[in-house]
Amino acid sequence: MTESPYRHSDPRDPRPRHGSRAVNGCLDVVLGLLLVLLEGLICAVAAYSLALSRWDPGASETTDPPPMDWTPVLVFGGIAATVALIAVVLIRENWPWAGALQIPVVLLLCVAAVQVGHEDYRRSHPAPASTPSDDPGRSDHQCLSGSDNHECLDSGG
Repeated sequence: MTESPYRHSDPRDPRPRHGSRAVNGCLDVVLGLLLVLLEGLICAVAAYSLALSRWDPGASETTDPPPMDWTPVLVFGGIAATVALIAVVLIRENWPWAGALQIPVVLLLCVAAVQVGHEDYRRSHPAPASTPSDDPGRSDHQCLSGSDNHECLDSGG
């Protein structure tokens, strides 16, 4: 009995669903690199548009710190989540190299989202100004030996 050229797919069949492994391997890597290039372009456009949205040439100077802006964190986090979903789909669909190339991109996007959030938090919550000491005996002058005021620099004595 000869095997039919129109073989039905069996879900228990352990063989790959896509073409031969040699052709699939080359296409797998090329697809992964193209996706990384496309994701880099998307991130560059997002960063450029976020930078332009913060730039306000007519803004008045205020002494209050600006409020925390969560938009960059959400944008880069959303892009990272989408790339992670694409990686999972690629790996499940037997494109392991393309999926594996997405994992470093996801990690870099997560680091970028955390870094942008940290910088914005630090910008919106500045450190308090240092207060002068209430100690009247302290004059912030440096003494050479510490014994009396005659040896202190800038003490006038």
